Amino acid sequence: MHLLPLLCGNAGGLLRGLPSLCRSTSLRGGALAANNLPDGHFIAEINPVAQDAVDAALELALDERVEEAFKMMETLVGEYPRNHDVCYGMGTLHGLAGNHGESVFWFKKAVAILPYFPEAHFNMGVAYQKLYDLGSMLTAYRKAVEYGDPEEEYYRTAQSSLADMAKVIMKNDGVDIDSYIASSREFNCAFELMENRQWEAALKGFRAAAAQHDRNAPTHGNMGLCLANLGHKADALAELDRALEIDPEYEPAMTNRLVVEQMVEGHPMEGVGFKSIEYSREKLERENC
Repeated sequence: MHLLPLLCGNAGGLLRGLPSLCRSTSLRGGALAANNLPDGHFIAEINPVAQDAVDAALELALDERVEEAFKMMETLVGEYPRNHDVCYGMGTLHGLAGNHGESVFWFKKAVAILPYFPEAHFNMGVAYQKLYDLGSMLTAYRKAVEYGDPEEEYYRTAQSSLADMAKVIMKNDGVDIDSYIASSREFNCAFELMENRQWEAALKGFRAAAAQHDRNAPTHGNMGLCLANLGHKADALAELDRALEIDPEYEPAMTNRLVVEQMVEGHPMEGVGFKSIEYSREKLERENC
């Protein structure tokens, strides 16, 4: 099975020092040791014909015959829609093509069919890394280690990355990796609520995220956005100032603060274009320029 390359180690910030490449492994999805599983059992379709066809499609992609590879994988998806290897192959192909959101979608399908699929968890972690979703990346790498084979390179790469990231997160943010992951999960849920203009529920979620990991500028910036849309000008400005205290170069908070300053306390600014941001993406993209 093919594994995706990681980002280069010059990404800066939280991504600095991660390995630049992970080689492919010969392990098949589903060929897992029973003692790695919670109850020693699982049910999944093991189809050697589909496995070989997936490998052939990915070889086409590696030979830069991407269009042929996609056509082959689309045919396989039609023939074997519930095969974890086919979903894995489609996710890997999208990853190789740079379609990381689609890649995550297909890896999620693969692990929904076969939860104990370490290569899929690992490659999903790589895709999340490309999307700057570090909390989800760490969760996926943990699954790769939990279900994986210590003799395989993906296992060692995931384990090493987790150890390195734990040190960086503690140094930069003063929280352990469990708190970082929990905060990221709360943030992502709150972000979806905010995009749906559910301001009260989103604010509650961002506060839960801050309780786990306070030193994240987007968390406070988005709390400010929610408070502004609820008409709480002073509280919104306080959260935006907290975001800028954490990261003085945090542009969304600067932009939103100018808008909030024009508010009247108690009157939400309906229809005004605020700028929201995802958990760590803006800072990481800035550092990776």
